[in-house]
Amino acid sequence: MAKKPSEDPLVERAFGSGSQEDLAKLIGELDPVEADYFLKKLEAALRKRKIMLSGYIVAIVSWLVGMVCAIAYFGLASGFTMWVFLVPFLIVGGVLWVFGTLAERAGKRVPEPPGT
Repeated sequence: MAKKPSEDPLVERAFGSGSQEDLAKLIGELDPVEADYFLKKLEAALRKRKIMLSGYIVAIVSWLVGMVCAIAYFGLASGFTMWVFLVPFLIVGGVLWVFGTLAERAGKRVPEPPGT
């Protein structure tokens, strides 16, 4: 069973505190197949982080727009309209769920190296 990129010690060291020279030295000590596999896992982990960051930004913007629209609707409508303040949070939840699913898929797209 493949480890998640965040559970792989080499990927953790790549994202941890250390210099690029240390990382290059570690990759240089691996055989070519392992080095290729590690680089693909590292790229997948970076892609996953990029997707997650994009999701957070989209969620914040959608929450802000949703709250402004909710306040405007609350001010213009009559009767019980408190429910409108739940809608931005539902939208944020949906956005985070979609981007989280996409990020998990991007992180798992690395095939196992031959011979394992």
